[in-house]
Amino acid sequence: MTILDRYISQQILRYFGATFALVTVIYMIADFFEKIDNLIESGLSFPKAALYFLSRIPLEHLIPASTLLSVMVVFGLMNKHCEITALKAGGISIYRLLKAPFFLGVLFSLVLLMFSEIFLPIVRSNANRIWLEEVKKVQVNSQRQNIWLKGQHAIYHIQFFDPVRMRTFDVSLYYFDQDFRMMRRVDAGEGEYREGKWVFQDVMEQVRNSEDGSFTVQHHEQLVVPLNFEPTDLKRVVKNSDEMSLLELADYIRTAEGEGYDATSFRVDWHAKVAYPLVCVILSIIAVSIAGRGRRGENFAIMVVTGIGLAFCFWVLHGFSLSLGYADMLPPLVAAWLPNLIYFFTAAVLLLRAE
Repeated sequence: MTILDRYISQQILRYFGATFALVTVIYMIADFFEKIDNLIESGLSFPKAALYFLSRIPLEHLIPASTLLSVMVVFGLMNKHCEITALKAGGISIYRLLKAPFFLGVLFSLVLLMFSEIFLPIVRSNANRIWLEEVKKVQVNSQRQNIWLKGQHAIYHIQFFDPVRMRTFDVSLYYFDQDFRMMRRVDAGEGEYREGKWVFQDVMEQVRNSEDGSFTVQHHEQLVVPLNFEPTDLKRVVKNSDEMSLLELADYIRTAEGEGYDATSFRVDWHAKVAYPLVCVILSIIAVSIAGRGRRGENFAIMVVTGIGLAFCFWVLHGFSLSLGYADMLPPLVAAWLPNLIYFFTAAVLLLRAE
């Protein structure tokens, strides 16, 4: 590694650490004020509350954002002090200056991929468990799509829940009396949450006669059933894509499709888990392209705002593209990789203009 590469790398890592700490603190403060009322009402202890907030830090978003800002700041300051102009005058092209940010972008992408594969499933599962069991006081026994919940004198079983479409499939609701005798059972093929109520389709309802113990069976095309949980609670109960490694998610897709359920949204998430970490490399190239143009008098603040705007647009495009994949309007592979391809060509054009 040359002196120039070492200098640029040290500066990027220095500002990466400062930027990462800053955005993490800002996020934790915002999350704290949003959730503090629920945590106080539940009587959650301080260590568990602290663990909950730490587990919710979205490192998968903060790492790319910190990468962009650190590279942007370093090259913006070099531009402001005419260092890039001097280097170009010495025969060093913008492509040569890209070497250190590119390899650091690859390093951050590998860290992000490792985090998504190893640490993220653990910390997100832990945060969801604390929220459900310690804050919401809901007893849960869940193994991916096979969900059991305990209510007031009731037990609910959901065979499959689609967290994107917010729909349940193969639902069984069991209601008991004080002596734990089953008084009512509701079986439904499909259910969705509408205007604060659960609406089930293709329903068979069995009601126990208190006199002779027999059951009366009724069939309903549609039935509204009041339940003490919402789709957001189920999203925390079910093992989401970000709580599974690539191998686990692939196995989940095979299992769900083998049982006849639509796993399109999970296929999109599988491809997204592979494509998304590369955003660190792409944003590094974009940051160098914008901040490294070497024009005297270039406004440093405008460059930083431009970079932040491009990063924000990437996450909007990423979410929109995944939504098209969830809705079967784009193939899962295309939905996951389209934002990367668009921004890769954007980075290439900006780099050519910078040179």
